[in-house]
Amino acid sequence: MDVKIWTLDPMKLAYVEHVGPYTEVDQAWGKLCGWAGPNGIYNERTRFFGIYHDNPEEVPAAELRSEACITVDNESDNAGVVKFKDVPGGKFAVTTHLGPYDTLHDSWVEFYMKWLPASGMEHAEGPCYEQYMNDPNSTKPEQLVTLLLMPLK
Repeated sequence: MDVKIWTLDPMKLAYVEHVGPYTEVDQAWGKLCGWAGPNGIYNERTRFFGIYHDNPEEVPAAELRSEACITVDNESDNAGVVKFKDVPGGKFAVTTHLGPYDTLHDSWVEFYMKWLPASGMEHAEGPCYEQYMNDPNSTKPEQLVTLLLMPLK
């Protein structure tokens, strides 16, 4: 597994919360993108993130907490179900998952259960992130690129 250590800058996120199986977070994405597009939120700097708060090996699927997120420059008064938060930067281990989203779990298991213990590093407080590098609506599943980001102490 090829892992890099990055220092990420703080960012402001617009997000929609999801509780339930991670495989159903597309409902939150639909709400977020349905708000962002018509409100002219997208620009060349917009990045797309999924934030995952719970380990699916330890938390029942119906109780998993996640967030569909995009970077924004400012908060909007016309947000509806969309919320905003500032996310601190910091040190992250980063690796790349190539392929369909339904195999992301396998990459996370290798990253967290194999790479992390062998690296001698420690997971920091805070959730892990996925950064989606291409559009799943116009990209074949086998060509999807997703960055996996794990906060480190």
